[in-house]
Amino acid sequence: MATTHQRFSLVLLTTALLVACSERVDLEVKARIDGQPAAQAKVTVDREELGVTDAQGVFSKQIRKKAGAEIEVMVIKEAPGYRIDPWKTTFLVKLPKEGQTDKYRVEADLRAMRYVTLRVSEKGAPLPAAKVTVGGKEAGVTDAKGEFVYLYRAQPAKGAELNVAKAGYSTYRAVRQLDPGQIIEVALNRQAMVAIKALTDEYGHASGVPGLSVSIDGKTVGKTDAQGGYTYDYRGEPGKKAVIALAAPGYIPGAWKTTVRLEGQVNLQRYFYPTTPKPIRIGLYRVVGNTPGVDLKEVAAQAEQALATQLFKFAAFREVPAEKLQAEVNQSKLSIDRITAKGWQDTPLRATVDMILLGSVAKDDGGYLVEVKFHTANGKIIFSEIARARSAGGITGAVRDIANHVIERFPIEGTVVGEEGDRYRINIGKNWRVGRGTEFTLTTPTFGEGGKVAGYRETGRIEVKRGEDASSLAEVATLKQGEKVQIGDRVVRRIAREGEEGDQRTYFLLSAKGGVGTDVNALSGTSVYLNGEWAGATGANGQAEIPLRLDRNYALTLYRHGYQKLTDKIRVGKSGEAREFVLTANNVLFKVDSEPSSATVYIDDEQVGKTPIAGGKLITLGFHSVRLTFGEDYRDFFEVMEFTKKEEDRTGERRIVLQRDFLKIGERARQKGDVESAIKAYASTGRDHPDYAEAHRRLGDIYLDDKEDYDRAIAEFEAVLSLPENEQLIYKQFAVTFTNLGHAYSEKGSRLVNSDRDAASKHFAKAIKALQTAKQNTRFFPKAEYHEAVHDTYYYTALSYHKLYLITKQPGVMNSASLAWREYFDFFPKKLEGNATFVQAREGARRYRDQIQER
Repeated sequence: MATTHQRFSLVLLTTALLVACSERVDLEVKARIDGQPAAQAKVTVDREELGVTDAQGVFSKQIRKKAGAEIEVMVIKEAPGYRIDPWKTTFLVKLPKEGQTDKYRVEADLRAMRYVTLRVSEKGAPLPAAKVTVGGKEAGVTDAKGEFVYLYRAQPAKGAELNVAKAGYSTYRAVRQLDPGQIIEVALNRQAMVAIKALTDEYGHASGVPGLSVSIDGKTVGKTDAQGGYTYDYRGEPGKKAVIALAAPGYIPGAWKTTVRLEGQVNLQRYFYPTTPKPIRIGLYRVVGNTPGVDLKEVAAQAEQALATQLFKFAAFREVPAEKLQAEVNQSKLSIDRITAKGWQDTPLRATVDMILLGSVAKDDGGYLVEVKFHTANGKIIFSEIARARSAGGITGAVRDIANHVIERFPIEGTVVGEEGDRYRINIGKNWRVGRGTEFTLTTPTFGEGGKVAGYRETGRIEVKRGEDASSLAEVATLKQGEKVQIGDRVVRRIAREGEEGDQRTYFLLSAKGGVGTDVNALSGTSVYLNGEWAGATGANGQAEIPLRLDRNYALTLYRHGYQKLTDKIRVGKSGEAREFVLTANNVLFKVDSEPSSATVYIDDEQVGKTPIAGGKLITLGFHSVRLTFGEDYRDFFEVMEFTKKEEDRTGERRIVLQRDFLKIGERARQKGDVESAIKAYASTGRDHPDYAEAHRRLGDIYLDDKEDYDRAIAEFEAVLSLPENEQLIYKQFAVTFTNLGHAYSEKGSRLVNSDRDAASKHFAKAIKALQTAKQNTRFFPKAEYHEAVHDTYYYTALSYHKLYLITKQPGVMNSASLAWREYFDFFPKKLEGNATFVQAREGARRYRDQIQER
């Protein structure tokens, strides 16, 4: 114990002596920035400034510090154009050997960021919120003073690529050598941007007119894209006047021009009307039975076949195959109720079909009743016909009568395309069943904001005096005061109805109601027939104004699929008189269960409960959308189902089995950066999985972009496009897959050029084939990636032709390559002009084009 105490006392004494004595310390500091001496750097020890480094970045000084003390050394350097982080270290002063002075050397490697200031202005005034991009990466935006400080550690050997942009202003682009502390003055001018939109309007649907030549002051600058758009950036002095012209062969007008002042944003919109009208794209969805407990499948199929055979002989109608229509309806998750009540104007289905045809067959004591309704994209019934067959053998004849009535009475549309004396030429004729005596309602467009057609105003009537094969000559029958016939006016075939003669219109207000069980509500979509002739259909409020002559007896028939036909006698003595009718529903009991259970069930977008619904839910006969959602990692079930029996049981062995949502699982993994797990998830979808095509498209994208495994990317894209529905582009979102396939083939061909030129040629040829298909369908590219996809389509087409020419040296291929590069520049998306990645691609394309032109 005594020995331990003595040792402890000795330690305390030694420590006290160390603290009490100050020792001489030689301190040497070497400061460097990026490996170079840092002169005039301040050196502080324990926060006391001792001096600065010399020209070699060295500071030396003897100081006195107590042995055992911890010393903090800091080096601070300031220089114009640099932001230099202070450097700091600590060390302990040791007890030196007697008579010696310890030397402490430290090397300060200062971390420095250089900076330049971009000062952005417009006519000398600061320009805030201008976006600054350096080397293709967004660096930031200017502040309220129009300034942005750009920090950099080192600049590229060839200089920094600067890009300054702001909407409505010309873009500044330059490659500059940056000097630290430099102020770069950037002057932006207000940019004149002319946005041109060429449109056409058919059956209430406005669509772009692609491929129209655009010229500025007589110089051709490009063509309208797949959406009918073209954007021209003017970089000269603002305020100049320019003549903008569009050439539209095959349209009315065939050429159009206007003068604009090139200042700020200029929006131009012009409608063109085809000299030869396009047929109406009509899809026959199905003909179905409408009598509970009666098997009408064979009769409905017979009617469906006869209807398609007879109806599409008419040149004005073009058939959209039923399987294609049904697939797209399911893909868009649209219910038939939604289609008939609200239409599909705002859905992807609008690109495929103008009108949808729904048929219904009912059986009663008199035989069979067949009805056909034409539904427009805005949710209205434009035409309807009904016919009776005494037996199943008479179905084809009844349908033939319906088709003939449709062809003779359908409200086809045309356009006034010329004036010949006191007559007017319209662009439809005998091939559309138009001849002498055919009457048309004359309408003129009314324009809303931006020149968009907001609707049509009736101005009068014209009557055909001479019908020709493709056009007709007509004279004015009546014209409202102050109106005149103009080129471009729309004409609609008119069928005279009782109650609409002359200027006085007489009608009665019909209200139709119906419902399932005890619920009775307004019934939309109910067709009204007077003496067997269609007189109209009820709207969303269940009402319709039905024209008729007063004080005259009529046989009334009301028909709506899912309800029993209603017949009555009617006589109206006063115009506007109201009559109400209630239709009896044809009910179906729907039972449903799922695996897993407890899924939420929606019928026609209305929540009806959770599985199992063993007691059933009453619905009407016909088509209904059925959707089941469970959440977690299960995908929703959606199907438009046909209900034909009194009871539909989807429980037990017929329960609905929900599939795993591999798209969600794969996307979640990819967002986490776990590419391998994403590949595993997408690859888990077999051909029987509803998401097979989309999952394997994403798998191909991973192999193309992330893995650069072009063989696997090609295999995945080929598998997706080999599906009949995708090969025929029933599902429009897969149009861009042809671009990705072409891209993959092109990249693979480039890899093979040095090792197997023959195989490379074949890959370039396959790339061109896929990309040509994509180019014909750019209008179907997804909006989110539209501009990038259009760019890649034209770029890889031109690149593949170019490299194929370098291998084959064939003049024809050279010409194709030259044309492809020209198209690439013509259709380069304006929205990508400020994007450094695509700007770089365009610069490379210019070199390729020059290479071709030099040969």
